[in-house]
Amino acid sequence: MNALLTFDALMRTRSATAAAALLHKTQPAISRELARLRRTLGDPLLVVTRGRFVPTERALELHAVVHDALARVEEALQSHDDFDPATAQAVVNIGTGAHLEVVIGARLLERLRVQAPGVTVRFQSVHGDFEPEDLDTERIDIALGLFGKVPPRFHSASLFRDRRVCVIAATHPMAGHGPLTLDDLAGFRWFAFAQMYDRETNFDRVLKPHHRAIVFSAYLSGFGITPYVLLDTDYATTMPACVAQAHKRHFPLATLELPPPLRDIEYFMVWSKRQHTSPLHRWVRAEIVDAVRHAREASAPTVTPGRRRRVDN
Repeated sequence: MNALLTFDALMRTRSATAAAALLHKTQPAISRELARLRRTLGDPLLVVTRGRFVPTERALELHAVVHDALARVEEALQSHDDFDPATAQAVVNIGTGAHLEVVIGARLLERLRVQAPGVTVRFQSVHGDFEPEDLDTERIDIALGLFGKVPPRFHSASLFRDRRVCVIAATHPMAGHGPLTLDDLAGFRWFAFAQMYDRETNFDRVLKPHHRAIVFSAYLSGFGITPYVLLDTDYATTMPACVAQAHKRHFPLATLELPPPLRDIEYFMVWSKRQHTSPLHRWVRAEIVDAVRHAREASAPTVTPGRRRRVDN
């Protein structure tokens, strides 16, 4: 059990020094227990790269099981009746992709302000697919976005389905144009976001069989600047229709229907097995689902119910 606790701490921190501080042990003790696990399992588990531990595939597989086992023990020792959001003191890190923070951020913050004033929410941008390591090391507790493949060591649930649209300024020459075709895509100047640079995107995967591509000529630092750039340039971008509606309440923007291959999208919520049974995180996930429900009701013409995926909260 001591070795497994050490392994869990090392996987979460990726540092022998940080793991020792977390477990109130000495660094040599941490190193001895890691060496014992390496001998027992016949695998290096954690390899030092650029001064930091990087897990092997065997370590990732083992940690998924260890996380779950330790969480079950922790859950058995806790009384869930004792959890009171009004007295909880915690920081919850939520990674949001595909502009979702624009849709649910204000609602979620207001709900937590009233019901859990001691809980601080820290939103972090997730461009494209989330990084599994962020959940493994708990830099992010919950990831929200348009995720392609979710590794089986995580829990996930569908939040809702929507359609992706092209967004431009209301004064753009193409404003008022009918539904776009695949051939129309080359006629726009597109921008994306910095972390998508030089990486395969959802657009690449979807358009490749059609021998088409969206060529990005600019990359922005974050989602928040999107409407300002659109208003002052002839650029275009894409976003979920519910997000476009939220922006259009405050900015003179226009939307165009994208070709069918780019249209249908689905938002997912992903979290680690370690956080699955946490009363606090279970409660926050329920609040996220409720905030999404209210967002869906506010944009009912464009958002349709999502299908359930592998695991509920």
